[in-house]
Amino acid sequence: MRSSMNLEIADEEARELRIALDIRLRQMRDELVHTDDHAYRDDLRRSLDRLEKVAEKVSGRGP
Repeated sequence: MRSSMNLEIADEEARELRIALDIRLRQMRDELVHTDDHAYRDDLRRSLDRLEKVAEKVSGRGP
């Protein structure tokens, strides 16, 4: 099931959210490089892809 959400936040809140997402994405990329567990790596890659899309939307670069 696919759903959508609209979230109205102030500019300062959007900036903080972008920073938090950037930090988490960096951590996930580092973890992706260092994990040997293929199943975990696949799950991490899917999560990373989803969060990258969220980060693009928050930055105004996504749909």
